Amino acid sequence: MNILGKASQLIESNSPFVLTTVIESKGSSPGKSGFKMIVLSNGETIGTVGGGAIEVKVKEHAMVLLNNGCNEFKDYLLDADKEVLNSEKEIVPMMCKGSIKIYYEVFGKMPTLYVFGGGHVGQALCKLIADIGYYTILIDNRKDFATREKNPYPNDIIHADYLEYADEFKPQGNSFVVILTHGHKYDFGILQKILSRKLSVKYIGVIASNSKAAKIVNDIKESLGKDVDLSMLHSPIGLKIGGDSAIEIALSIAAEMQSVRYNQKLVF
Repeated sequence: MNILGKASQLIESNSPFVLTTVIESKGSSPGKSGFKMIVLSNGETIGTVGGGAIEVKVKEHAMVLLNNGCNEFKDYLLDADKEVLNSEKEIVPMMCKGSIKIYYEVFGKMPTLYVFGGGHVGQALCKLIADIGYYTILIDNRKDFATREKNPYPNDIIHADYLEYADEFKPQGNSFVVILTHGHKYDFGILQKILSRKLSVKYIGVIASNSKAAKIVNDIKESLGKDVDLSMLHSPIGLKIGGDSAIEIALSIAAEMQSVRYNQKLVF
């Protein structure tokens, strides 16, 4: 099996996993240098680091690291003798009496960014965000815009009615939503759907002028009640960095998203 090919597929599908690699083995060891094993978030494994007790131990530790997101080197002494003393290596009860060093490389699930609208700013944002570590899904109700030719950078492109999609999609808690459609009725409708469903997302940004943003907030409160939770709403969208080109607006949005992602309070 092509382990690296499988790892690439998992990254493309935004599936979390740990790639474990034998980087050194000494003496009698079932795992040799270069052996690789993928540990999935559900505990399934692909490949091998040697089998037996060491493979069980590696799988268990990989699951721990998958939760805390840390890469790690770890040494193991494969010895069934419980009297072994003064060893800096973790002892795994095996008869082979060799040693093995494993590198654990964690590939966590990236936060998902839903971009509603694949126009100039949506295109620029998808391009800019591609190298920052988001799994980007572009949604557009225009068939010509929901194509790789028009928008080559998102991980996934969905051609769908905006309101129908907003009424059905199931974002996880670390998701970001950016609303950049070609009409106020779509922008408001998408936001209304998300808030009425009480979806627990990390960020909702709606492109708007100051007056339009104020109207959106007022209309949302009239529609959903004054107690509606708007804590994740950012409108007008983006930080005030200057410039009004598509890429400059996209940059301001990306900067604001990153500040929310890393819980940074902005100081001006």
